[in-house]
Amino acid sequence: MSKKMLLAAALMVLASCAAEKERPFFRYCPNVRLVPEFSRMTQMAGKQQEAKIELVGYEGYCRTDIRNQTKAVVAPIFEVSRRTAASNEQVRFSYYTDTGDNKASLIGRQSHQVSVKVPAVNEKIMYQGDYTEIRIPDNAPGFAINMGLVLSDAQYRYNRTHGLK
Repeated sequence: MSKKMLLAAALMVLASCAAEKERPFFRYCPNVRLVPEFSRMTQMAGKQQEAKIELVGYEGYCRTDIRNQTKAVVAPIFEVSRRTAASNEQVRFSYYTDTGDNKASLIGRQSHQVSVKVPAVNEKIMYQGDYTEIRIPDNAPGFAINMGLVLSDAQYRYNRTHGLK
């Protein structure tokens, strides 16, 4: 009986060596990076602060689709507050996910628009954005997905002059 088991084990080893190696044995999940200089936004109305938005984290996981392709699924988490009673209850802003230069096979940079209802002045609302699915290249340890808020030049300058880096 042990000879049969040894023969079966040897056949399995030979079969695994002969099999075509298309996909790696294990998969890498990406490193999601919140870009510090694009993680806060202060919306202004004249010289008065109208709303504050901060990218505080994300929720995510990796999965394999039916074609055996690894995908990351990520959703940003924001803290949103209104600063004036005169402003609309809806705070509108945009955020982005960016996989860098490999735009042909991945998503590159994608922007997402958001509208969050903040009923009271100075009330902080936690808001989770939509899930974004991003294809991850095989054998890519340390693959990065960057997330941040879409800032105008004036908003970026405001962050820099107020120490929000």
